[in-house]
Amino acid sequence: MALIQIGSWKSLVAYIACFTVVITCMALSYWQLSRAYEKQQKLALFIDNKITNESLYDSLNKNINALNGREVSISGYFNTQYIWYLDNQILDGRVGVDILTLFKPQQLSKYFLVNLGFIPISHRGLPDVSLPSNEVRLNLLIKSDGLKGFTLSSVAMDPNSQRLQFIDISELMSLSKKAIFPAVFYQQDINDQALIAKPHYNPVVMSPQKHHAYALQWFLIALAAAFIFYKVKKVES
Repeated sequence: MALIQIGSWKSLVAYIACFTVVITCMALSYWQLSRAYEKQQKLALFIDNKITNESLYDSLNKNINALNGREVSISGYFNTQYIWYLDNQILDGRVGVDILTLFKPQQLSKYFLVNLGFIPISHRGLPDVSLPSNEVRLNLLIKSDGLKGFTLSSVAMDPNSQRLQFIDISELMSLSKKAIFPAVFYQQDINDQALIAKPHYNPVVMSPQKHHAYALQWFLIALAAAFIFYKVKKVES
């Protein structure tokens, strides 16, 4: 009788373990499919995302969040007094910094916080960056949500240098005493016309196709777990 009870308990534990593995893998597969759908929706916004300067001016004053993911070509001047270095950036296996500065577009009273792109660094420290003082035209991609990414630091700026650990527009406004729109404007590399640094911002890091591949992987793991359990129970019986 005791042996039967022990066998029943083992069988119950095996059923529960198999059920848990299958349900978990199926849930992960569904989550990956959901992420793929979100990425497809996001990519759809970038198919025709260019806006006119008139639409830009109107949205900047009314609803800047509506500009997220939109692209604009605009002329203006750099404020050469302020250059910041966003630390811990990696591009093509090289460690470096992103160059951030203030850009004053024509016909606007506030500044854009512009990310010009990546510059590798060496053991000698920060790169020597010189901004043009003449009028320039920039192709910019606007990011107005999720500005602060993951960071282990609670302080945005190194007090002993111009290094930034993360982007805090309020702190940069306080430091520069300039009014800055609550968004980051990323320089785009259009026909190799980028200034100073190498643009590398990608609003969609993982493609929908990769999410689909992960979804299939989790589904196959769930299927394999169920099949192995079935075969084991068949042999036991």
